[in-house]
Amino acid sequence: MHIEELKIDGYEKVVRCEDPATGLKAIIAVHNTNLGPAVGGTRLFPYASEDAALTDVLRLSRGMTYKSSLAGINFGGGKSVIIADPKDKSPEMLKAFGRFVNTLGGLYICAEDVNTSPSDMEIVYTETRHVAGLNKDGGDPSPFTALGVVESIKATAAKLDLPMSELSVAIQGVGHVGWYMTVMLREMGTTVYITDLRTDLVDELAAKTGAIAIKPDEIMTWECDILAPCAMGATLNDETIPALKCKAVVGCANNQLADLKHAKMLHERGILYGPDYLVNAGGIINVFYERKPEGYVESASKQACRDIAKTLTNIFEMSERKSMTTAEAADRIAEQRFLAHRVQMVG
Repeated sequence: MHIEELKIDGYEKVVRCEDPATGLKAIIAVHNTNLGPAVGGTRLFPYASEDAALTDVLRLSRGMTYKSSLAGINFGGGKSVIIADPKDKSPEMLKAFGRFVNTLGGLYICAEDVNTSPSDMEIVYTETRHVAGLNKDGGDPSPFTALGVVESIKATAAKLDLPMSELSVAIQGVGHVGWYMTVMLREMGTTVYITDLRTDLVDELAAKTGAIAIKPDEIMTWECDILAPCAMGATLNDETIPALKCKAVVGCANNQLADLKHAKMLHERGILYGPDYLVNAGGIINVFYERKPEGYVESASKQACRDIAKTLTNIFEMSERKSMTTAEAADRIAEQRFLAHRVQMVG
């Protein structure tokens, strides 16, 4: 196993690993640990290049710093990526990844993410104790992430002065989180439009819940109250924002804005934006409650996920009061917390 440290400005530690025996190629990025150990998921993806993987892990790890800070939990920001096709994932590769994580001595704690699962993390756990989201603890974080997103949608609906039974939501991506969101929203009487590249999932979910299936290429121009991006990032960009036919964007996908300027474009169009790293914080909140010394209490974790809505409402109010975008308001609140903590630690 070959491990190399990469010097990246603004990041505490970035390391890459290559293990020819198992096919492992991975990068771990630790952005900031002022509030606590860096915690973030492990994304397994067939990146086009190592540079693309590095760009992704740097962006995601920085986002985790802001996410944990804004969620009010004492975690820092980190992330890891494994450069591989999901079909090539193996127990040997996951064990090698566990040994890689272990070399950081607890500076970074991994968890499941895109193309990894709690069961995969159980395998990683055989080589390192620096793993969260195991089946023996809270397990799959998707229901908690979905709870936080739905509570954020409710807060946004209240801001729009629309009851949930009269609300329409278009969900892009019905993987684990999108699936749970659809079920929860339909139980409230919300009209839900769903789409995904996996048409079998869409058909099954539509039949189960009464959600309305639409084509993937229709979602960004579908007329609805709230658009919920729940697939890959950068869906809010120069091309899509002018064509949006929604009143708000509130979803669970990471990095929905292709660039920070796109928050301003939404603001100028009068489209309310729920900052994604707050809206989708339910999973990391649950991980935090899993690791509490007094033990895991599911009800306490769920209440903390519901409290995301209160923070979002505060962001909406701050955005109006200070004439800034909701993205700027969210960043300012997050930075105040984790930068102030650093000053206290140094002082």
